[in-house]
Amino acid sequence: MTPKNILVVRPGALGDTILSLPLVGSVARQFPHGSITFLGTRRYADLIPPAVRFQEADSRKWTWLFGQGLEPEPGQYDPFDLAFVILKRPATVIANLARTGTRSVRSAPSSPPPGLHMVDYLHQAVGLALPPKAPSLSHLAAGHRQDIIWMHPGSGGPTKCAPLDLFVTLVQELRLATGWDITITAGEDDAFLKEHSHWNRLVHMPGTTVMENLPLKRLCEILGGARLFVGNDSGISHLAGGLGVPAAVLFVATDPAQWAPWVDPERLCMVDLRSTTPSRASVKDLVGKLQRLASAR
Repeated sequence: MTPKNILVVRPGALGDTILSLPLVGSVARQFPHGSITFLGTRRYADLIPPAVRFQEADSRKWTWLFGQGLEPEPGQYDPFDLAFVILKRPATVIANLARTGTRSVRSAPSSPPPGLHMVDYLHQAVGLALPPKAPSLSHLAAGHRQDIIWMHPGSGGPTKCAPLDLFVTLVQELRLATGWDITITAGEDDAFLKEHSHWNRLVHMPGTTVMENLPLKRLCEILGGARLFVGNDSGISHLAGGLGVPAAVLFVATDPAQWAPWVDPERLCMVDLRSTTPSRASVKDLVGKLQRLASAR
């Protein structure tokens, strides 16, 4: 039987949500007559395609799905024909879906094996064809472009962040090479950056503007008009890639083979810093690559 009522369970952080969007698109293509519900994190609801129904995983309506021995509220739940469950420990959710009448469940743990990209891994795990690499959020970007380079020196914690003095040098070199202004973005999880000695120097450099804690929809509109994005492996780097902005992503603790934005390689520069410290010459070389990358937009 062709599934008509389909559920995708994928609560998670910003990057996790964005890396799930290719899977949502593949489900829609595989089952074009199905109605898809995405059960995810409320703050990222605006990223879900308009044709997909969003539901908040933390809402009272879905408490039964993640617990033991609970039942859906009467009249609040219809069984699904097919469900895709992507969680660190999916067993309870799978059991609850089966118990309440969902006909078929395909699942995958939420971390890929070494060397396999997350999007590739998810498609293999649930038996769907892998889509081409392409921006998944370009419809949220503003129509006009500005000669601005966006930088995100944070990543929700210090372990995934390149040294702030590297960002200082990149601002200097990119301003000199392009003449473009720089926007530094930071969120509430990046407060630790302000304790660093280079933070004040970075944000007060000529041609630099700071935008903090922007609402997601507004961030998409502004960031989507940038010429170039430079930042650590973080949800914001996936957001930039998804918006179609050429992006340079610095990998300090994570593997780019697993976690790079799912975009055309010609629009992406992956900088692997896991076992090296950038030299002056390598920074100059990187700036040249970034200039070429920005011109591809």
